[in-house]
Amino acid sequence: MNGNFDEYIRLYSADLTRLCVSLCRNTSEAEDLFQETWCKAINNYSKYNSSLPFDKWLYSICVNTYKNTSRLFYNRFKVSFRSEEEQIAFFNSIPDISYENSDEYFELHKIISALPKKQRVVIILKYFKDYSTKDIAQILDIPEGTVKSRLYSAKAYIRRRLENEK
Repeated sequence: MNGNFDEYIRLYSADLTRLCVSLCRNTSEAEDLFQETWCKAINNYSKYNSSLPFDKWLYSICVNTYKNTSRLFYNRFKVSFRSEEEQIAFFNSIPDISYENSDEYFELHKIISALPKKQRVVIILKYFKDYSTKDIAQILDIPEGTVKSRLYSAKAYIRRRLENEK
């Protein structure tokens, strides 16, 4: 695509939006993260290695921006939507989810939101973006073993919380 950002934006905006909302747990902060990510991608396009997938590079920028932005401290444990319509639209944007089942997904999303940031990021990349452990390690610039350890701890936490909810 050679720097044709209209095409990149058309192809990757929906997935990037979902990633931003998953990371931020707040739609207004997700919008800020989305904008910052695209600005950084455009400004740093000369550093992009076109032999690698663009989406990995873009998500790496997004995750690093999320981690490094001082105003985005995520010690809140609640997903906030501006309206019920926004909540419905969010759950409908996730493949194979209908609003009738959204209570179960909302509960899972709440549990994932309560995870420490490092564990939450690997869960989102693994199960919501379908990246391999190796890909996640590259995106986050950490060892693959660290990714596996964070996934293990996060899944154990989620499992315990789900069992306690029943």
